[in-house]
Amino acid sequence: MRISPIHLDEDTAGVLRRDLPVIAGTFVLTGGAMVWRVGLQAVLPAFLAFALLASALVVCDARLMRLPDPLTLPGYPLLAALLLIPLDGDAYVRALLAMAAAYALHLVLALCGVGIGLGDAKTAGLVGLVLGWLSWAALVQALVLAYVCVGLYAIGLAVSRRAGRGSVVPFGPFLLGGAVLVVLMRGA
Repeated sequence: MRISPIHLDEDTAGVLRRDLPVIAGTFVLTGGAMVWRVGLQAVLPAFLAFALLASALVVCDARLMRLPDPLTLPGYPLLAALLLIPLDGDAYVRALLAMAAAYALHLVLALCGVGIGLGDAKTAGLVGLVLGWLSWAALVQALVLAYVCVGLYAIGLAVSRRAGRGSVVPFGPFLLGGAVLVVLMRGA
């Protein structure tokens, strides 16, 4: 009997096993870019953990159309602990407030049934935590970027007639991609 702190369902475990090279390659690229852009600062471990988590979540959402709790929920204490390393109280409080705001906004959207799921809300909280550490503007930039890109993608699908009525577009890749891009553009 194996004891693990993360209990994955069969589908999620299968995707993570099967797509491990994609996840690893994405992490190497984004992690390397973060090391280059952020430099060897105390916040770098948090950004690298976020890059790894984002790489796995993007693949899961693209394959399964969901962002599994066993990946999103452990991200909160992990990232919160790693963001303590820089010992910047103002940035840390802003990160916690941004996490709560991003989660609450997306929870309301999920409950209103506008195409955002509860997994997206939980992921938005993680994005808020990391980008809130940088600034409020960084969080707003990432969210605007994510919504604009997912909108353009959905329009492209509709125009090309590849999407049928009621087609679902996973939001996680756009949300996480926007967050990583903003970190790379802004640095720390």
